[in-house]
Amino acid sequence: MDDKRITVDELHRQQEANWPEMYAATKPAVLRILRASDVFTNQTTLKLKEHTLSRAEFDALATLRRQAAPHRITPTALCKALLISSGGLTKLLYRLESAELIKRPASPEDGRSLLVQLSPKGKKLIEGLVATIGQLHTDRLRNLTDTEQAQLDHLLRKMLQDNEGEALTREDHLEGPT
Repeated sequence: MDDKRITVDELHRQQEANWPEMYAATKPAVLRILRASDVFTNQTTLKLKEHTLSRAEFDALATLRRQAAPHRITPTALCKALLISSGGLTKLLYRLESAELIKRPASPEDGRSLLVQLSPKGKKLIEGLVATIGQLHTDRLRNLTDTEQAQLDHLLRKMLQDNEGEALTREDHLEGPT
């Protein structure tokens, strides 16, 4: 992907010169986090388009794959994991079932309801995509050493702990990257 946008440093210089209030309000680190997020999202979206998958479809397949074999859950659990409406889930499941990426077996507990299960075709697709996307992530982080990647992870976890409910352990504080 060829990103033709100006650099974060140039953006910040323009803010300083022409909009001091914005310069004072913005933090380059946040701008870089947003830019990095855009890069990861855009690269992932391009890979998914190669397989005619949306991000929501990818997320549904990944959610199913991380379940214990036979990789199935209730529609309600899938809806909660994906944070979408039940109407949105119905459309999503229809598309995935039409593409033969999922199956809809009857629930053993209640034969009137259907579960959502990853099909062999869906499992092969999601496992291949995860490998491809994992390589994209590795490529994007190639300029960081393993120690720097651990430091970045530690700092981002610390930054997000209030939003994600992640509590840093005492050891994280004491042994965190230096």
